[in-house]
Amino acid sequence: MAVVVYLLDNIPFKNYNVFVSDSSGIFDKTKFKEGTKKDWSDEHGYDIDLQNRFKDSRSITINCFIHAKSISECINKYNDFLNAIDKKGSRRLSVIIDDNLRMECQVFREDAAETKLIYNSSDAIGTFDLKLTENFPVKTILKKKVTETTITLKSDKVMVINWGDGIEQYTSPSTESYTHKYIGNDDRYIIIYGDLDSITNFQTNADILWNRF
Repeated sequence: MAVVVYLLDNIPFKNYNVFVSDSSGIFDKTKFKEGTKKDWSDEHGYDIDLQNRFKDSRSITINCFIHAKSISECINKYNDFLNAIDKKGSRRLSVIIDDNLRMECQVFREDAAETKLIYNSSDAIGTFDLKLTENFPVKTILKKKVTETTITLKSDKVMVINWGDGIEQYTSPSTESYTHKYIGNDDRYIIIYGDLDSITNFQTNADILWNRF
C-alpha cells in the first residue's frame, strides 16, 4: 500500500492530529471552460473554437478524521486545523506519495466542512470532508536547488509565480527575469500559474518537477 503524506504550508496534517482516509481531485485533469460556440438551426451540430481552450478551476476533496480522548478535544483540534486553512490568502497543499511522487497545489476553502462526531465515554472520532479549490489549475512546478532561484520567463500575458514560502509575484510582459532569495536551506517548491502556452522563453536554475500539469 502506498504511503501518502499530506502537508499544509509544509506542515504535516498529522501535526494537527488530522489524518486522511481518502482524497480525490488532486491529480485530476479539469474540464474546459465553454468556448466560443456558433450554432445554426439549419446545420447539424455546432461550430466551436478549439484553438483557444482554457481549463476551469480544480476541485479537491480530502476525507479527514480526528481521534481524540473527548468530544471537546476533538472539536478543538478540528477548529485549530480549519483556522489554519482559513487564514487570509491561499494555502499550499502538498501531497507526497511513497517519497517519489509529489504534487503541489495552491488552494483555498469555499464550501462548508461539516463534521460528524462518533464518541463514547473514553474517546471521540470526528470525520469531515475538506473541500478545496485550486483556482489556477494549469501549472509548472519547480524545486529550488540553491538559495537564490532565478526564472527567465517571456510571455505577453501576466503569469503568477508562487515561490513556495508565502511569497507570490505577478509577472509583467515587459519583464523577463525574476529572482527570489530564500532564507534557510529547506526544500521549496515553486508554482508558475497561467496560460503556459503563451510562454515563448523559459529558463531556470531550479529543477523542473512538473513541466506542465
